[in-house]
Amino acid sequence: MNAPFSTEAISTFIQSLGIMGKGMLGIFVFMGLFYGIIKLLNRFTKKDGKKD
Repeated sequence: MNAPFSTEAISTFIQSLGIMGKGMLGIFVFMGLFYGIIKLLNRFTKKDGKKD
């Protein structure tokens, strides 16, 4: 009985999972950095709640 996928197809799929994982990791790292930048900006530009 023949396998439904060739070994080349399976190998290519495994390689694509690695590439996808790196891409997803890059997205989450960027989101974390962006979140940190927003938190820092909020801390340094926060108003004291005083009215003029």
